[in-house]
Order: sequence, then C-alpha cells, then structure tokens
Amino acid sequence: MCTIVIAAASLMMFAACTGNAGNPAGTEMSLTDLDVRIRDDPGDVEVGPNDLLAIHFIDVGEGDAILLVQGDYTMLVDGGPPEMGAAVFNYLRQQGIAELDYVVATHPFADHIGGLPDVLRRINVRNVLLPMIYHDTPAYNTLLQAVEDSGAEVAVPFAGHAFTLGDAVVTILAPNSSDIWDNRANYSIVMRVEFGSTSFLLMGDAMREVEANLLDSAVILSSDVLKVARHGASSATTSGFLDAVNPSIAVISAGEGNSFLSQEVLRRLSNMGIHVFRTDLNGNVVLTSDGTSISVMVDKEGD
Repeated sequence: MCTIVIAAASLMMFAACTGNAGNPAGTEMSLTDLDVRIRDDPGDVEVGPNDLLAIHFIDVGEGDAILLVQGDYTMLVDGGPPEMGAAVFNYLRQQGIAELDYVVATHPFADHIGGLPDVLRRINVRNVLLPMIYHDTPAYNTLLQAVEDSGAEVAVPFAGHAFTLGDAVVTILAPNSSDIWDNRANYSIVMRVEFGSTSFLLMGDAMREVEANLLDSAVILSSDVLKVARHGASSATTSGFLDAVNPSIAVISAGEGNSFLSQEVLRRLSNMGIHVFRTDLNGNVVLTSDGTSISVMVDKEGD
C-alpha cells in the first residue's frame, strides 16, 4: 500500500510509498489504490540523515537542476539556465552544502547547464561528469571554462558505468559510446539511482529514440520515481517506456507557460495512475527515501 498525505494547512505535501512500485517482485500499485488523507502536520521522518537519500528537484523555471544528498555525499545534476545559477547556489547553501562530490552536466543545452558555472566558481567540486557531445554555444563554452578553472576531476560516463554516492548506487544507462544522434538532447546522461529497495530514473532530455534503445537493452528500467524527460514534451515518455519503468511517482521540471509540456504526456501519466509533481505548480519538490519508503514534500499544493 502506498500512502499520500496532503498537509493543506502548511501548503506542503508529503507522500510516503512503502514497497517498490517499479519492482516486478513487489506489489503493483496505481493511484486509485493509494490511501489519500488530510492532516495538519506531515510529521518528521524518524531516522537520521545518514539513513536517508534526499533528491531535490529545484524550481529553476524552464530547465533542470537536481540535488542528491546521501549522508555526507552530494551530487548536483544540471544547474538550470544561466539566469538561475545564483538561485541554485543559494539553494545549496540553504541546505548547508559547501562542497559537491559530483556535478553532472547531462547534455549541453543551456536550460540544463547554464547555471552550473556559478556553482563551480563558488563551491568546491570534486568530480564533473560531462556529456560525450560538444555544443559550440556561449553557455557550454562558459561551462567548460568553469570546469577547467575549478580543478575538478573530469570524466565522460557511458552506459554500464556505475559509482556510489554514499550508500546509493548510481548506474549510467545512456548514452552508449557508439551512439550517433541528430539531436544533442539524445546524448543525455541517463542515470538510475538505487537506495535500498527504492529507485529513481533520471532521464535528462533523452527522447523516444533513446527510450527505444533502452527497451531493447537488458538494463533494468523499473523505478519508483521517474524524472520525466524533456520537461514533459511529447517527444519522450512513450507508453511502452512508461510500462517498463512503471513508476508510482513522476516529477516534471517545467517553467510557467512551459512550451514543452504535452497534455498527451500528462494523460499517459494519469491513465497509469502515476502521481505527478511539477515544479511549475508545486515549486521545489523534495523526495526522501529511507531505503524502503519515499516521502515527497513540495513548496505548494499546486492546482
């Protein structure tokens, strides 16, 4: 059973999912199966921070910025557009973060990597993961210069690579080193994060062509949480891919009046009973896992 609790009084939402909806061995759930109730106080998670994985989907408007914290280990995946760099830095400082173990630039589009130079110049970063494709734009060239100036170790990850973030395991699912795509978005670094029995699939801007490759591969796609690709555009999040991932929660990072967000994709998510959180409606979205359950807190309830 998956429980969602909405704390209307504080305009914060808290959801807890026990079990792994994306795990074929677990109990298959849909939104209609969820026990939804209202209470004034969402309560505190009664475990220490070292026992948690927190994933912050930072509201950067039209773009992506995702902070992962597991105990003392931290990773920032993308940094929003250039004008949001200071906001991302301030968000990190509000979380008490003075150093990042990893910064990941999923692909070279400005709405994902434009804010990263601000972070790299102001916070010590140990490792930077860059995409395999170059993009000759001011935003990407500024990022490359900031990476060089930071002194961080640099790597280009490919499918099959894996590393740990504390007790979490991060596996790269795409791209393959042999991939050739017309659209640079398809070179997005796709990651699946496992923490205990919970799992999270971060798709960057990878589109249906990448989804088809993943479906044809032997990789595990089933995940409790899906970060919807390309800000909810119809060029991604196909029905077959959703069936394979089978998430109980989806997060869409989008700006107000998002030109990408597709009603068709929203219908697919709704028809599968997936609970959707959107930064354009909910503000910052923070998922917290204790290894067996996932909670969700947002800035506002949305519409």
